[in-house]
Amino acid sequence: MADNEELQIDEQDENTTTVNFKPSFVLIAIDTHSSMFHTKKNDDDDDDDETHAFKDALKACYEIADSLVLSTSRSNYNQFGIVLADEDQKASFIDVQNNLIDSIKFLKDKCSQSNEQLKANYERYADLDLAGFFLLCKKKFREISSAYYKRTLIYITNDDNPTKEDKQKKFTALSQAKSFEPNDINFKLVTMNKNFEISKFYNELFYLSSKGPITEELCLNKNALVEALSSKIILAYTKHKFNFYPFKGDRTRFLKVMRVNFIREAKLSNIHKASHDGKQLVKVKENASAQEPVRFRLQLNNEKIIELDSKDKYSIIANNLPLGFHLQYVSDRHSNFGIVIDQVSLLLLDPKEELDQHFNQFWLYCIEKNKVLVCLKKYRHPSEIRYVELIPKYANKQRLFLIKDIPFCEEYHVPRAVHIEKALSSNISEKQKQAIRDLIEKLSFDYEPTIFINPSYAKKKAYVKAKLLELPEEIVEDTTSNADQIDEQITEIVVDFQNLFNVSFAVQGQKRKLPTSRITKRQK
Repeated sequence: MADNEELQIDEQDENTTTVNFKPSFVLIAIDTHSSMFHTKKNDDDDDDDETHAFKDALKACYEIADSLVLSTSRSNYNQFGIVLADEDQKASFIDVQNNLIDSIKFLKDKCSQSNEQLKANYERYADLDLAGFFLLCKKKFREISSAYYKRTLIYITNDDNPTKEDKQKKFTALSQAKSFEPNDINFKLVTMNKNFEISKFYNELFYLSSKGPITEELCLNKNALVEALSSKIILAYTKHKFNFYPFKGDRTRFLKVMRVNFIREAKLSNIHKASHDGKQLVKVKENASAQEPVRFRLQLNNEKIIELDSKDKYSIIANNLPLGFHLQYVSDRHSNFGIVIDQVSLLLLDPKEELDQHFNQFWLYCIEKNKVLVCLKKYRHPSEIRYVELIPKYANKQRLFLIKDIPFCEEYHVPRAVHIEKALSSNISEKQKQAIRDLIEKLSFDYEPTIFINPSYAKKKAYVKAKLLELPEEIVEDTTSNADQIDEQITEIVVDFQNLFNVSFAVQGQKRKLPTSRITKRQK
């Protein structure tokens, strides 16, 4: 039975490689100074006409937690907790290792309270013992039972002089802050006060860091705060460490590199049931012993050639090639632009690698000669090896390579050629040019990712979230324009276009009208 279980693990698809994820923990500290409760006009698209910084901070935390409830992998985000800058008995708000479902319910309840209620319940009237508060934050990190990779403390405050003119309080606060780095705590300062003067206190705190002076991050509204906190909590990509072997047949010399994979959006498919006990849904695999033996067939022209079982497949794909990238030769590009048969990754040099000049020499040669590095890749044991090309790129002020699989013959499909029967005359009048401009302008819009939604996915997501959180199901509105709406917007311009160019858009034969959902997907 143990052998079968090992085979199951080894037979996982190459694209589902499990990352040895080291958890990072984020502690969001929200100040309760009176400056956090000054009401202001709400710049965001919310129902309230007025808000204050404290409520914006709670709403930002709620939106981030709510977006993670259906995350498919724990390795896609860092767990976070919330503390309030107040006395010990009031400071604890949400523990880092709290159940996410409970945290969402708690934050939703707090966000539903009025500005006056939050001010009455949480505003701090006494001066803050900043040193004691920093010590409390360190204790919160020590209480975490899991081994952690990194700890981040984000302090949201509008008070630029927390110690006032008290030299003793300032000295003790800076002494506590000085111990952040030895305790692997990364301190971040976020303010919603555009008149925040960092020179009054926090400049000295930042100069204690060996990384040099750090400035505060200014967030004028809730949406900006969501973006700032999301960058520290939700991971945009994962890193996998490998070796790059530049000398064919020589496995003793190699460079340490990292493969970066961008995390895809969580998917929710074929969900018919949801948890009724408040627990997060998880995928459960059936017992291997209850399944039929997996069979693999090799065939040609629909005629069975040979049948294999799991053990046979394991033996075939097993090889002694070390994990990583093995350079085979340098050549022109093999895959055309836009031809992508698998998830695209980036290859970066490991920051700890000392032989960075060799990596740069490969990169510079490929740039100067317009070449690519053709390598064999192997990401896990056992695994079939595959040819990839490393295409030199420059992004985020860094030299890197784009990793693209080289397609086999049966994977390469050339799109059908589009033949234009009648070309437009090169002698275009000014009226015709203006008609083209008007049509383009009418079909143009300011792009925002949030305006495109998948209605089917959104409805499934709303249903499952309602069951998990024991709340009424959210109403999903499809805001994407369908074909009829677009036709209505451009009818007048299209008629002028037809008359000026003497063309007809009539369709030969009657076609079945597509459902709105399919039309929306095409537009997207």
